[in-house]
Amino acid sequence: MYIIQELFIKGKMSWLDELILTKILNNIWIESNFDELKKICRSVSRQNDIDDLLQTCVEQFLLNKKTAELSSNQKLYFFTRIVHNQYHSKTSKFYYHFKRSYNTLYDETEIVDEDYQEPEVNLEWVMKQLDEIKQGKDWYYGRLFELYIELGCSITKLSERTTIPINSVSRDINKIRKILNKKRNGMWL
Repeated sequence: MYIIQELFIKGKMSWLDELILTKILNNIWIESNFDELKKICRSVSRQNDIDDLLQTCVEQFLLNKKTAELSSNQKLYFFTRIVHNQYHSKTSKFYYHFKRSYNTLYDETEIVDEDYQEPEVNLEWVMKQLDEIKQGKDWYYGRLFELYIELGCSITKLSERTTIPINSVSRDINKIRKILNKKRNGMWL
């Protein structure tokens, strides 16, 4: 590149010849580093954006006048900055041509916000099931769950009242919950 600049200074090469030669050298550099450039785009973008991002960044790289003055390592860093700026900027060419249309596609979808409603609990059915559990060998679980309901469904209060460790209470209450859910859904044999 420095030989080209010397020829230009001495008047043996016109500015047009230098511009053409610079573009050719940049094209050769891009072809020889294509896999590395694609890796850079892959590390910054989503999987479906890689080719579009690469195309946009290569175009910007080739049109930039500063690339003629850079060494090979500097060109790689310069290209990396172009990729980062193109992908993360909301005013870049890549954003306007590709990302914005992708984002507006999903922004236009209206999601209706509905209040979550817990299904009503039939307390009589639950108490009947707990009585059945207490009649069998799992009387402890049935009684524990009854106390849990009486204390306002607080595992902490139940642990304090029974002096059973909170982790054990939580595990045992969840076990009964699962059993009751299976019975309610008809999955209990």
